[in-house]
Parts: sequence; structure tokens; C-alpha cells
Amino acid sequence: MTESRNSVRCPFCWMPTRFRWLGIPLCNICRDQLYDFMWVTVVQIVLWLAGVIDGYLFVMEEVLLFSVLVLIKHRIKPPWDNQHSA
Repeated sequence: MTESRNSVRCPFCWMPTRFRWLGIPLCNICRDQLYDFMWVTVVQIVLWLAGVIDGYLFVMEEVLLFSVLVLIKHRIKPPWDNQHSA
């Protein structure tokens, strides 16, 4: 399989992609996860501004959320995905 010259690799999962977001090449899966991350960030900012969560909790949740959604989620297959492989 050959890749075109315009194709680069996603820095999070190394899948080939042509899409760039703010100059960062992202595959379709990472792009969807990044959009989910941004939506949750908006919700958490509203909660922080309302005084429901404090700044330290906000930062901790953002780091954990980014780690799970963007860096880990599509690298690890859930056990229920292997049930129909036979």
C-alpha cells in the first residue's frame, strides 16, 4: 500500500490522514474524539464559571479526559468488539 505525497500521519495514532486542524494532522477517529473533548471542555468551563467545580478539579479532569479520549480510546479495543470476529 502506498501513501500519496499529501498524506501525513496523525501524531496521536500514526494513521495516515490528509485532514489538518489548526495545522495538526488528525485522522478521522482522533478528530471525532477531539471534537468530543472540546464539547466537554465547554461544559466544564460553564460549571467552573458557575462555581460548581474549582480550578484544580477542572485542570485534572481536562488532562484525564484528553488522555482517555484522544490518546488512549481508539488504541485499545473494547472486549465486546472481538465477539463477532469469528
